[in-house]
Amino acid sequence: MVYRLVISTEAYREIEIAECFYKFKDHNRLFLKNLNNQFLYLEKMPLSRQIRYKNVRICLLEIYNYSIHYLVKNDEVFVLHIHNQPQDF
Repeated sequence: MVYRLVISTEAYREIEIAECFYKFKDHNRLFLKNLNNQFLYLEKMPLSRQIRYKNVRICLLEIYNYSIHYLVKNDEVFVLHIHNQPQDF
C-alpha cells in the first residue's frame, strides 16, 4: 500500500530555509535528493518508525542533520515539520 504524502505549509517553509542554507554551500541538490528519498520511503513504510510524542513519528535524513516529524492517519502521511537537529524548540 502506498500512502499519500501531505506536506504542511510550515514544513515547506522549513525546507526552503534549509535549501537556501545548503545552496550557499553548493549542497542544495544533494540535500533535496536525500529529503526526497526519505519522502519516498515514508510513502511506502510510514509505520516503520516508532511514535515519539503525541502520535508524531520522526524519520532522520541519511546524510544531513535534519529530521522529518509526521503523523499517519488512515492512508495519509502528514509532514508537520522538517527540523534541524541542533535547533532548540
